[in-house]
Amino acid sequence: MLTESPRTSTEPFDRESFGADQFELVRLAAGGWVITDLALPHDDPACLLAYVQEDGSRFEVVWVQAPMRTGWFDSLEAILDEARARRQRRVA
Repeated sequence: MLTESPRTSTEPFDRESFGADQFELVRLAAGGWVITDLALPHDDPACLLAYVQEDGSRFEVVWVQAPMRTGWFDSLEAILDEARARRQRRVA
């Protein structure tokens, strides 16, 4: 499930169900978002998955868990698909 964090944003976000996968999209005051994995405790550094910055109609993502890299995506759903795949590789 994709959820909005009430801690940092008053803007509404779409909430979508992704089955058993749970990710939190948190808007940052300086712009952009972070994606966290709700399957891990918030005090576990591994719960922070990525920084996301919107650039026009695309999104730049900096993945902060191995393999660390940057990438461009056309939608938030595509980013979450990649986050799900990364979680599966981490658990395997």
